[in-house]
Amino acid sequence: MTEAPVSLAEGMEAYLKAFRAAQSPAGGTLAGGRLASDLGADAFARPPAAGLRRHVSFIVAPGREIAVTILHPGRGVERPGICYFHGGGFAFGSVESFDVVAQGLAEETGAVVVGVQYRRLPENSYRAAQEDCFAAFQWFVAQAGLLGVDAGRIAVAGDSVGALFATVTAMMARDGGLPIRPVCQLLMYGAYALTPGRPSYLRGRDPLLSAQRVEDFVRLYRSSQEVEPFHPPPLSVPDLGLLPPTLLIGAEYDPLRDEGDEYADRLCMAGVAAEVLTAPGMIHGFLRAIAMSPAAARVMKAAAQAIRPHLWPNDKEETA
Repeated sequence: MTEAPVSLAEGMEAYLKAFRAAQSPAGGTLAGGRLASDLGADAFARPPAAGLRRHVSFIVAPGREIAVTILHPGRGVERPGICYFHGGGFAFGSVESFDVVAQGLAEETGAVVVGVQYRRLPENSYRAAQEDCFAAFQWFVAQAGLLGVDAGRIAVAGDSVGALFATVTAMMARDGGLPIRPVCQLLMYGAYALTPGRPSYLRGRDPLLSAQRVEDFVRLYRSSQEVEPFHPPPLSVPDLGLLPPTLLIGAEYDPLRDEGDEYADRLCMAGVAAEVLTAPGMIHGFLRAIAMSPAAARVMKAAAQAIRPHLWPNDKEETA
């Protein structure tokens, strides 16, 4: 029996067209694919809100620097922060190609958003990427005063594999006994299992993220680990207790949707407040479409409102 075609939410056909146009030709190099994605970022951009400023800086780390973008809604009040990790299947994606998501988070939450350019695979290991993400969170806490941020109100957020990095960063902060830990998690259509052959991959009806593409990035993850495991995916972690309150964003046609629901259930069983917002008619990565899809923009706004009590517990955000 032939499956009925997917019924995409408003504006998502335009997103599909822009996404495909930003890809490098078949058979291209990894470097070319990354460049094409960054050069195509303008197709997803929208004019910044009045007063929003974007800065680029670099975290000093042993033997390397970690590039970050800082999206700052304005001075005049001590703001919360969001440490944001982009998606891209471990090998692709960057702070440039996912800048529209970071911008949307800053505009809708009023938080200072730091986007992290972690090391990518396959030229680096998964462990290297996760170390960069954890180092970035620690840097954000340490530099909060200079950024006009309350260090006690910094969340972690990410999409796709970035959601994996976000929640594992929260686990590392918990397990390392950091005095300041993420105040909440915003996890957007994340990868939480990284196990090949999951039946849920075949149930997805995503026009961009096929079951084969999921298997490809799972294979990349598994081949890029070091001899000693660093930190397993969340669905393989026996103890999920004491993690921060979590909002998970899902997409109707996403092959990763089921594992997001499963992770939310596991968090709730561990006593962690977790809520799932599943967007109808949406596909994996849809929040990059907020400039062209009113439906995607509404989900971004709803997500911001859901985490607002953690970011602004005393509702002191500027209204100007």
